[in-house]
Amino acid sequence: MPMVDFLSIIIAGFFSCIALDMFGRLLLILFKIPEPSWGVVGRWVFYMVRRGEIFNPQISDSMPIAHEVKIGWAFHYLIAVAWAVVFYIFFISYPLFDLSYRNGLLFGALTTIAPLFIFMPFTGQGVLARKTDMPFLTSLILLARHSVFGLAMFEGFSWFH
Repeated sequence: MPMVDFLSIIIAGFFSCIALDMFGRLLLILFKIPEPSWGVVGRWVFYMVRRGEIFNPQISDSMPIAHEVKIGWAFHYLIAVAWAVVFYIFFISYPLFDLSYRNGLLFGALTTIAPLFIFMPFTGQGVLARKTDMPFLTSLILLARHSVFGLAMFEGFSWFH
């Protein structure tokens, strides 16, 4: 893989994650919609790696660990770069789809599957956030955030390709 492709993956991954986080901050400021708890994410990652506990429904009530917020943020950006690899494969390396805003939006929307069907159930929040206070709204917010993520992913890759 040429160096420019490696750099495009890293940059597009970070750029899209920053866009997602800025959108989340905007939702917080304008509508008081809370951002994800990166401490809980970090705690879940810690227990997953350290103890092999992937399914941990009481993670929110578990004792905090040192540096869990930093771990959560690092994992968040690592996942964004992993999604950038997937995007690169399907849109750049072996282009099954056109590199476009529409497909970036669709890609981002599809990435919503991960939190709704993996992270939330594994952390006790249920499939499609059904064990949260507002499952439908939570799902819609995740869809909106991830749609912004996908649009930014397209934009980040379009700088290079």
